[in-house]
Amino acid sequence: MQYSLTNTDGVVVREASGAPVSYLHGAGLLFPKLENELESHTIGDIVTARLLADDAFGKRNLDLVHQVPLDELPSEDDIEVGGKITGSDEDGNEVTFSVTGIEEGMVSLDGNHPFAGQSLVFEVEIQAIRDATEEEIRQQKVIA
Repeated sequence: MQYSLTNTDGVVVREASGAPVSYLHGAGLLFPKLENELESHTIGDIVTARLLADDAFGKRNLDLVHQVPLDELPSEDDIEVGGKITGSDEDGNEVTFSVTGIEEGMVSLDGNHPFAGQSLVFEVEIQAIRDATEEEIRQQKVIA
C-alpha cells in the first residue's frame, strides 16, 4: 500500500511517495480502526480513514511533561530544542523525551508521542494483495 497522512488541521505528516509499505493484515501492526477500514477492499481502492486521538496515539498524558533543571541532566547529552534524550519512568522503563524548550536553566521535556492528542487522516491506496506465507504468519510480520 501507499499512504499519505495528515492531521485534522490539514498539516501533511507523510506524503504518499517512495517505496510501498507492506503489512500483515490481522497481525495487529496497524491501528485497529485503520485495519478495520482496510478490510474487504481490493487492489486499486483508495480508502480514507479518520482516526480520533484515542484511535491512534492516544490523548496527551500530562504526567509525561516535565520541567528539569539543565544541570540535573547528563552532561554527555546534547541538549537542544527539538532534540531527544532518554530517561526512565518511576518503574525504571526507558522513555524517550523530546526537548520542547530551554529557558533560564530549565529544560522542558515531553515523553508523549509527537502525534498524541491529534486526530489523523490516512489516505491509503491498496497496490497489491497476497496471501501470507507460513513463516510470515509464524513471525507476525511481512518478510520481504
